Amino acid sequence: MDVQKVQDNIKKVRTAKGVTQRALANYLGITEMSYSRLENQNERVDSIQLYKIAKFLNVDLDIFFNEKLTESVVYNLKIKPKKEGVS
Repeated sequence: MDVQKVQDNIKKVRTAKGVTQRALANYLGITEMSYSRLENQNERVDSIQLYKIAKFLNVDLDIFFNEKLTESVVYNLKIKPKKEGVS
């Protein structure tokens, strides 16, 4: 699977969860601009960042590697309760 698809899936999951780029950037300890570049495939996401993003979004890491992340899967993410106090 290519890195671009992984990064596209990160964006889909983040928006489905109602999380802003700023919130994720703050959690990762990077600027919002850096996070935006990561999502827009101008920078590559590394394995540590990917793990942290999955933890913050309260999803299994493998969802980012789903070749065909369907609208129904994304919809189901919206109705799952978000983790409180993620650190």
